[in-house]
Amino acid sequence: MTDWIVIVDDDSTSLKTAGYILSKHNKRVTAMKSGQSLLEYVRENIPDLVLLDVNMPEMDGFETYEKLRDLEKEMRIAEIPVIFLTGDEDASIEQRGREMGAADFIKKPFDPDNLVGRIENVLKQRDKGTVTLQAQPHIEPIAETNMKTISKFLEEGASPDSALQLERDSFIDVYRFVMRYVNRYHKKACKLLFTLDAIGPQDEEEYQQSVRVFCKCVKEYLRKSDLVMRYGRTQVFVLLTDIKEDAIAQVVGNMMQIWNTENPERLSVTYEVDFLKSDVNTAQEQGDQPWICVVDDDVANLKLAGHVLSKNNMRVTALRSGGALLDLLKDHRPNLILLDVRMPGMDGFETKSRLMAMEEDVADIPVVFLTANDDIESEKKGLALGAIDFIRKPFVPEVLVMRVRRILDMVRLQRNLADEVEKKTKENQSLFIHVVQSLADAIDAKDSYTNGHSGRVAEYAREIAKRAGFTHREQSDIYMMGLLHDVGKIGVPDEVINKPGRLTDEEFEKIKKHPVIGSQILQNIEEMPSLATGARWHHERFDGTGYPDGLKGEEIPEAARIIAVADAYDAMTSYRSYRGVIPQEDVRREIERCSGTQFDPQFAQVMIKMIDEDAEFKMKEVRDSE
Repeated sequence: MTDWIVIVDDDSTSLKTAGYILSKHNKRVTAMKSGQSLLEYVRENIPDLVLLDVNMPEMDGFETYEKLRDLEKEMRIAEIPVIFLTGDEDASIEQRGREMGAADFIKKPFDPDNLVGRIENVLKQRDKGTVTLQAQPHIEPIAETNMKTISKFLEEGASPDSALQLERDSFIDVYRFVMRYVNRYHKKACKLLFTLDAIGPQDEEEYQQSVRVFCKCVKEYLRKSDLVMRYGRTQVFVLLTDIKEDAIAQVVGNMMQIWNTENPERLSVTYEVDFLKSDVNTAQEQGDQPWICVVDDDVANLKLAGHVLSKNNMRVTALRSGGALLDLLKDHRPNLILLDVRMPGMDGFETKSRLMAMEEDVADIPVVFLTANDDIESEKKGLALGAIDFIRKPFVPEVLVMRVRRILDMVRLQRNLADEVEKKTKENQSLFIHVVQSLADAIDAKDSYTNGHSGRVAEYAREIAKRAGFTHREQSDIYMMGLLHDVGKIGVPDEVINKPGRLTDEEFEKIKKHPVIGSQILQNIEEMPSLATGARWHHERFDGTGYPDGLKGEEIPEAARIIAVADAYDAMTSYRSYRGVIPQEDVRREIERCSGTQFDPQFAQVMIKMIDEDAEFKMKEVRDSE
């Protein structure tokens, strides 16, 4: 999908230049000349990213940025990434922009590759789930005072001995702040989501009163540090801060017991739990201190960076060459590397290239290049090598600290998101497999003469695919197809499926409909459209005489050809009303005889090899009486 960029600049030349460059790189571009135009436009349109000039008449870029963030809250939309544009070299301007939460700064006039590279970098971080946190608005003090007086003023407000319940808008800001704290300092937290339903007849006012009482009960039970929010009509969201995982069940149990005791039979309450373990970085021995490795052949730069970062609660290791860094990384894993570009012997670019060729956990350590030059080519090369950012020398202490912290936060958020995605993916896969297996068992239960047929076919098919060189993902897909290959039997009358004697022609025609019925059922599963493959074509024959479509040879999908062999094998090695398990040598002989006619010769040979290896004839249906 084409990325949509809005450019806001009062300079027509800048608009035309940026528009031309981005259009050439397959970006959709909308140009406008004032901050007010942007705000009006965003009310109806949501772009992927905004390039916003700092110096504009009437409403400058910083004021526009603040109003844009207010508008996003009003509209209940996610924050649009903003990159500031500036032709000014004043470091304080960039510092102010980054404090506000800007995704990046780009100098004017534009270098095409640098412009595109930085935009792609910001969009990539957005897609990975990086969140830019907006700074709190500045509040002018009422009058000058001292520490004691202002502390007393802040503490005078009475604070109830219960959790903090907030409206949704306020909750969002506090929640983000707390979660940032949890991640930064490796605390533990738990999210609870309660869903409420009325028990028995209640009018809306009665129901709402019950929900309000539930919220009050939860709020009063929890600690001051916990957060509570009413979400919509039926849900209550809770964030439990700094809690042990084994204590969650007791907390929820006590809460529910209090509620049920005081308010019996008013609401049905269900809940979900998500326990968060903050990502503990690779520098475990450093506790909460991030570990920064600074590499520069200039001793003065090393001392300055070390002093600035150490003052801001960071552990610093100073090295004077790329070789020393590579030696350190053999046994240690800092959180961030600040790497000078120009060094004698091995420069920063070569060092980064060698680092990328090392083990994955080393290659993934974020690198920021240090440079005293405004060389665009160097910046392009560094970004192409995977650098997170560039920092100019001599350092501005505040900007150095701000950039380092921002990068550490970004990396931590990315890792947390990746872990969460992996966790949810595994949960979804496990649930999907469980549902499919249950459905397969239900299908087998319809036929009184089958016992675990679908599961065995799936196992045999996966083993054939494995031996035939299919990838692990392809093997898993074939296993799922095998489990559901007979799902169409749902549409076949029980008296036909369970008839003990020979089927009439009319009854056999009903049986032959099950592949089509199965494919019609499974093709509606958009997440895995290949599921229908095994169901529809597992009764096709290699010589073209099968059903329902009379496909021949390689016209039949490979997965279906594999399942056809596995299905026939299990049919012969399972009990039927009219016979027992066919002897193994007869089964082998039949598969060999039908190779090239009923079965794909390649997969038939794999099945024969599996039979030959099964000296004790374990691949068969086993009944409890055996």
